[in-house]
Amino acid sequence: MSKEIIDRDNPHKDIGAQKFRVRMAYTAWVEYDVIADSKDEAVNVVVENGGIEKIEWQEGYNDSNGEPIEVYAGDYNTDHSTDAGTFDVTKVAECIPYEDNSTIDYSDTDWSTNEFEWKQDEDCGRPNIEKKKSDMEVPF
Repeated sequence: MSKEIIDRDNPHKDIGAQKFRVRMAYTAWVEYDVIADSKDEAVNVVVENGGIEKIEWQEGYNDSNGEPIEVYAGDYNTDHSTDAGTFDVTKVAECIPYEDNSTIDYSDTDWSTNEFEWKQDEDCGRPNIEKKKSDMEVPF
């Protein structure tokens, strides 16, 4: 059964766009002046009463395409890991044409989280190259 292709010559602007989740770790420090009877008491007072009350993460827009930058998750626990401050980037979705049993509609979009449906290479944005059967055979 062949599917009817709709608007392939005039696809939606988001077809082929990729969505990435970027984790950025921040390091913060603070010094407290505490009046106490001992060092231990001063530390205990800060642990019990100091710390971060609220962090508001900034959202915005991608200057190159006007699409929103949305906060997906946030955490502000103490980070003592060796890679704190580095980026951890993971592709989470790609915009593909809407497809059902009878059509592939390039004027309608679907954000797919299924990596087997993705057409773009996440590192360079080029379409994935289909491997030929001969490339997958093991030479013996």
